[in-house]
Amino acid sequence: MGVGMTNRREILALGALGGLAFAVAAPPSNAADPTASNAEAIGSAILDKYVAAINAHDTSSFPEIFTESYIQHSGRSSSGLAATIELFKGVFAATPDHQMKVDERIIAGDKVVARTTHSATHTHTFRGIPPTGEHFTYRTIDIWRVENGKFAEHWDLTDAAEVLRQIAENKSKVR
Repeated sequence: MGVGMTNRREILALGALGGLAFAVAAPPSNAADPTASNAEAIGSAILDKYVAAINAHDTSSFPEIFTESYIQHSGRSSSGLAATIELFKGVFAATPDHQMKVDERIIAGDKVVARTTHSATHTHTFRGIPPTGEHFTYRTIDIWRVENGKFAEHWDLTDAAEVLRQIAENKSKVR
């Protein structure tokens, strides 16, 4: 198993302890490097803080999570802390029940990788499709670079086709 990966038994145990939405990174197999384990602890803590902020719909802790010059490489949104705050305010307004859970995390050096599942209700027009009031989920793979204990850069893959498919199916149910 790779550094910082969580095995299925740990995930199941966490789920049994009150339905926790994310798994804790396992200690590194090479505990001889205290710098690596400290970087992994910092990466894991910042990911946990990010997920908690998303699930609480609270951007007030974003200055503690993102650098001022945060770089967003997805091309779907602007870079910078202020732009990230505005982006998420819009997400929370459009999907007031939006929740995120980490399905798996890998932390190595200054990189944090998370495979996540997001869930929400389609309450606002999305890509021209009027609200259906139906629940949908989507998955992402996110990679962050950590600098001075904060996310400094972000790359991601989002399953947008899955969102559009679910919303289109829900739209046909509403008719």
